[in-house]
Amino acid sequence: MARPWIALACVAALSLAAAPACAPLYGAKPEKLKNPEKKKRPLDAPEVGVVIKYIDDCNASVSGDAKSMKPPQPAVAANLVAEGDTALAQALKAPDGTAFGNLVKDAVDKYRNALAKDNYNVEATLQLALAYDVVQRKGCALAMLRRLATLSSHPKFARLATPKVDEVAENTSMFKGYRKDAIAAVGR
Repeated sequence: MARPWIALACVAALSLAAAPACAPLYGAKPEKLKNPEKKKRPLDAPEVGVVIKYIDDCNASVSGDAKSMKPPQPAVAANLVAEGDTALAQALKAPDGTAFGNLVKDAVDKYRNALAKDNYNVEATLQLALAYDVVQRKGCALAMLRRLATLSSHPKFARLATPKVDEVAENTSMFKGYRKDAIAAVGR
């Protein structure tokens, strides 16, 4: 009779010899991760404010032909100025560029028509200058401000024009991009 424990030891020794060595469950040992290279931070560029490109020339006629002048219609001109004010206010709230452009063009047309109906309308002159300022037409805005200064020096229109000239001189939010030129244009 053979001893059972020897047989058992032989079977165990054979199974150990035949079995491969224990391998990791999920494959070989992982590679070491490398830290990314540190990049130099770019130098902060100095902040440059938005530069507005103004148009210095003006093709608009600021005075009508004396031969074709009709009697002034101040009531019609006042209505046109009010319509222009409404269009300009809507333009400043316009959601897109197309609507803005159309509304400003409409406002400029209303103010110019008001000046055609009453060539010496002080309110239309100032509002047209402001409308030109909105669309960066510096040359036309300054031409209208010079016209306003001329009206303030005329005895017949000085009573209405002088407060508007003072308003331009005192209100620093008007004609911000070329404030010194605007003040010089109104003669202050």
